[in-house]
Amino acid sequence: MKARSFPKAYAERLRISVRRLADLAHVHRTALLRAPESEKLQDYMRNSVSVSAILLDSNGGDAERAIYWFRNVLLTELGGETTGHCVANGKTESIRRYVTNLATGATG
Repeated sequence: MKARSFPKAYAERLRISVRRLADLAHVHRTALLRAPESEKLQDYMRNSVSVSAILLDSNGGDAERAIYWFRNVLLTELGGETTGHCVANGKTESIRRYVTNLATGATG
Protein backbone atom coordinates (compact mmCIF):
# COMPACT_ATOMS: atom_id res chain seq x y z
CA MET A 1 0.00 0.00 0.00
CA LYS A 2 1.38 3.40 -0.94
CA ALA A 3 2.08 5.83 1.90
CA ARG A 4 -0.39 8.30 0.41
CA SER A 5 -3.28 5.86 0.72
CA PHE A 6 -2.47 4.54 4.18
CA PRO A 7 -4.03 7.40 6.20
CA LYS A 8 -7.25 7.06 4.21
CA ALA A 9 -7.32 3.27 4.71
CA TYR A 10 -6.56 3.75 8.39
CA ALA A 11 -9.47 6.22 8.77
CA GLU A 12 -11.81 3.87 6.92
CA ARG A 13 -10.88 0.95 9.17
CA LEU A 14 -11.63 3.00 12.28
CA ARG A 15 -14.78 4.32 10.59
CA ILE A 16 -13.77 7.92 11.04
CA SER A 17 -13.47 10.65 8.46
CA VAL A 18 -10.06 11.73 7.23
CA ARG A 19 -10.87 15.13 8.74
CA ARG A 20 -11.35 13.43 12.13
CA LEU A 21 -8.06 11.58 11.71
CA ALA A 22 -6.35 14.89 10.95
CA ASP A 23 -7.90 16.43 14.06
CA LEU A 24 -6.77 13.54 16.26
CA ALA A 25 -3.25 13.68 14.81
CA HIS A 26 -3.16 17.47 15.20
CA VAL A 27 -2.40 18.06 11.51
CA HIS A 28 -4.18 19.97 8.78
CA ARG A 29 -6.51 17.73 6.79
CA THR A 30 -4.50 18.31 3.61
CA ALA A 31 -1.50 16.67 5.29
CA LEU A 32 -3.19 13.30 4.87
CA LEU A 33 -2.91 13.66 1.10
CA ARG A 34 0.05 15.95 0.64
CA ALA A 35 2.29 14.86 3.49
CA PRO A 36 1.22 11.43 4.78
CA GLU A 37 4.76 11.00 6.08
CA SER A 38 4.18 13.90 8.50
CA GLU A 39 5.81 13.08 11.83
CA LYS A 40 2.71 14.04 13.84
CA LEU A 41 0.43 11.95 11.63
CA GLN A 42 2.75 8.97 11.66
CA ASP A 43 3.22 9.21 15.45
CA TYR A 44 -0.53 9.26 16.03
CA MET A 45 -1.17 6.32 13.72
CA ARG A 46 1.77 4.31 15.13
CA ASN A 47 0.67 4.93 18.73
CA SER A 48 -2.98 4.22 18.05
CA VAL A 49 -2.13 1.01 16.20
CA SER A 50 0.01 -0.19 19.12
CA VAL A 51 -2.81 0.55 21.58
CA SER A 52 -5.35 -1.03 19.23
CA ALA A 53 -3.25 -4.21 19.14
CA ILE A 54 -3.46 -4.41 22.94
CA LEU A 55 -7.21 -3.79 22.77
CA LEU A 56 -7.58 -6.43 20.09
CA ASP A 57 -5.70 -8.95 22.20
CA SER A 58 -7.65 -8.09 25.35
CA ASN A 59 -10.95 -8.49 23.46
CA GLY A 60 -10.16 -12.00 22.27
CA GLY A 61 -9.34 -10.87 18.72
CA ASP A 62 -12.70 -9.16 18.24
CA ALA A 63 -11.76 -6.22 15.99
CA GLU A 64 -15.21 -4.63 16.10
CA ARG A 65 -15.20 -4.58 19.88
CA ALA A 66 -11.65 -3.21 20.00
CA ILE A 67 -12.53 -0.42 17.55
CA TYR A 68 -15.67 0.39 19.52
CA TRP A 69 -13.63 0.62 22.73
CA PHE A 70 -10.99 2.80 21.05
CA ARG A 71 -13.55 5.25 19.69
CA ASN A 72 -16.33 5.30 22.28
CA VAL A 73 -15.54 4.13 25.80
CA LEU A 74 -14.93 7.04 28.16
CA LEU A 75 -12.17 6.25 30.62
CA THR A 76 -12.98 8.06 33.84
CA GLU A 77 -9.68 6.94 35.33
CA LEU A 78 -7.86 8.86 32.57
CA GLY A 79 -9.81 12.09 32.59
CA GLY A 80 -13.02 10.89 30.95
CA GLU A 81 -11.51 10.70 27.47
CA THR A 82 -11.75 7.91 24.93
CA THR A 83 -8.70 5.83 24.11
CA GLY A 84 -8.39 7.67 20.79
CA HIS A 85 -8.38 11.03 22.53
CA CYS A 86 -5.85 9.84 25.10
CA VAL A 87 -3.50 8.81 22.30
CA ALA A 88 -4.11 12.13 20.52
CA ASN A 89 -3.29 14.01 23.72
CA GLY A 90 0.01 12.27 24.39
CA LYS A 91 -1.24 9.75 26.95
CA THR A 92 -0.25 6.66 24.98
CA GLU A 93 1.85 5.11 27.75
CA SER A 94 -0.91 5.68 30.30
CA ILE A 95 -3.42 4.02 27.99
CA ARG A 96 -1.11 1.05 27.37
CA ARG A 97 -0.67 0.51 31.11
CA TYR A 98 -4.39 0.95 31.78
CA VAL A 99 -5.53 -1.49 29.10
CA THR A 100 -2.84 -4.01 30.00
CA ASN A 101 -3.88 -3.83 33.66
CA LEU A 102 -7.52 -4.36 32.72
CA ALA A 103 -6.60 -7.32 30.51
CA THR A 104 -4.69 -8.97 33.36
CA GLY A 105 -7.59 -8.50 35.75
CA ALA A 106 -6.34 -5.52 37.74
CA THR A 107 -9.04 -3.17 38.93
CA GLY A 108 -9.10 0.39 40.29
